[in-house]
Amino acid sequence: MRLYILSGAGLSVDSGIETFRDGGLWDRYDVMKVCSREGYRENPELVHKFYDERRRELARVQPNRAHFYFAQLERRFEVVHLTQNVDDLLERAGAQRVIHLHGKLTELRCLQCDKVFDIGYESMEGKRCPSCGGGRLRPNIVFFGESAPNYRYLYTVKADLFIAIGTSGRVIDIADIARHYPHSILINPKREKRVTMFGEFDEYIDSYFDRFIQKGAVEAIEDLEWLLNGEGRS
Repeated sequence: MRLYILSGAGLSVDSGIETFRDGGLWDRYDVMKVCSREGYRENPELVHKFYDERRRELARVQPNRAHFYFAQLERRFEVVHLTQNVDDLLERAGAQRVIHLHGKLTELRCLQCDKVFDIGYESMEGKRCPSCGGGRLRPNIVFFGESAPNYRYLYTVKADLFIAIGTSGRVIDIADIARHYPHSILINPKREKRVTMFGEFDEYIDSYFDRFIQKGAVEAIEDLEWLLNGEGRS
């Protein structure tokens, strides 16, 4: 069986990673100053400081049970895992087939030669590009106002089952994606209204999925395993 997994911030909450919305980072920081194309042009030092802090925080946390569970699914199924998360917790849990839709905290990109390279959890200060030696670097994060090249995978993954976990569907319309796959499972601790660029719909996202596990990522593992083993198939 081929699995297409799309994860959001809810996957990493139990590891201590802050979400961005609903009481998260954007309540304490002006998103347009630290995570937008315009903000980076106006004050790159502030943006670098913000992401240096995020890397330090990432170094202090560990993958949770959900990260390890999704990583081991790669040994049982053909899996493609797309994540909106910029942390590296899936990889630290052993996952090999992860596509980061919004970039990765531990990576920098050279503005001179476009080389992407990993710096782990270190500060950007004093770093040079290993390819061209240049010092004009930026976080390898997709800022607001920029295109996300890896979005090309959203509708092109071939799969028998689509699993959306820990994402509200506000950034990526997971309800629409679910319609393109023969079977689908939604994992989220609360019911979410469908909200797209066209506004809020008078319907819930879970109505587009075959199964809805209304639990957090770690708590949902047993229910998901039950479904994947076939006990929950109708």
